[in-house]
Amino acid sequence: MDIPTCDKAIAAQSATASGKISLTVTDPVIKQGDVFTVVCRVSASTGVSEADFYVDYNTSVLKFIEGGARATKEVGGVHIRSLDNDDAPLRRTFSLQFAGEQEGEASLFIRNGASVTDGESNLISLQTDKIDVLINETGEDESTEAADDNQTADGTQAGTDNPDGKKPTDPNGKTTEDPTSLSSNSRLMSVSTNSISLVPDFDPSVMTYEAEVEPDTETFITKYLTEDDRATVRIKGNKNLKFGRNRVKLIVTAENGKKSKYVFLVTKLAFKPEPAPEATEPAVEPVTPAAVDMQVPLDKEDGKGYSIVLYVIIGLLAILSIALIALVKRQRRELDYIYEEMEEYRETQNDSGSGESAVEGGEVRGKDGEFGYRD
Repeated sequence: MDIPTCDKAIAAQSATASGKISLTVTDPVIKQGDVFTVVCRVSASTGVSEADFYVDYNTSVLKFIEGGARATKEVGGVHIRSLDNDDAPLRRTFSLQFAGEQEGEASLFIRNGASVTDGESNLISLQTDKIDVLINETGEDESTEAADDNQTADGTQAGTDNPDGKKPTDPNGKTTEDPTSLSSNSRLMSVSTNSISLVPDFDPSVMTYEAEVEPDTETFITKYLTEDDRATVRIKGNKNLKFGRNRVKLIVTAENGKKSKYVFLVTKLAFKPEPAPEATEPAVEPVTPAAVDMQVPLDKEDGKGYSIVLYVIIGLLAILSIALIALVKRQRRELDYIYEEMEEYRETQNDSGSGESAVEGGEVRGKDGEFGYRD
């Protein structure tokens, strides 16, 4: 929301609502290379509808990592814009992650010109905060005295507008929560997708899933809900799905910086899957050996019908071959028998037509059965 500077000043003077943008960090001493979380709270007694402001920091010492969909890195700072909201809670919270790149001291503060409006679009008069962090090799405070000067009695870092070390209060005078007690809930409550199958079914405690989508699907996750409304969500690889394997990540960051990463291994199909046929009970007909009009279904999809026909033909050919072999053997035996009979008959005819007696050497058998010789 772009409002001229003079109009902002007039609106701020006439506004009765007051608010604050505070910055907190769980530990003011960071080990070089480590990532830490800065919690930015925007609070107002009449509610916070929209917020538009910058968090500046020492870019030579710190490196901005991420801060959700509302935070964008720009020159010299992080631009936070939370606009067009339908609600106006008493507090809006943003979690920003930084890394300590170089050793040294660094400050984080709210740039002048911050704009916050309540539920009735009225500008809120703001107090802003500043914090200092130290980046070193050990991550331990080497100066106890300096640490005591910059911390409250309960060990949390005090902003510049809290020099007495008292616990921060909201515009209504109520004590706000310690940054060490920030919510650590980084789980999803539910997620909606364009998948045609999701294995296993979604469970907040399960972090990896297998899914399939149709060929014309471009976006996988369509809606999600976190268990804690103060958590922020970042999604990677969700749009412009390619054919084949895709990896979609949904990262939930809790208010205290704790993360949960949900991974969806999404397969985009090249062809639309055929709908499964309805299960029907096939009619069972009695099968008899004498059935000559039996029809075998020929299913080109699975080839079962053709296999049955092939087996039947092979069986019939085998039976015919065996029968033919048996018939040939029988005919051959009969022919051999006829040849033997004809041969015996031929030999008999030859013996009877030669003129020779069946008794050799002119022997004559007498009546008494003894042989004698002719004179």
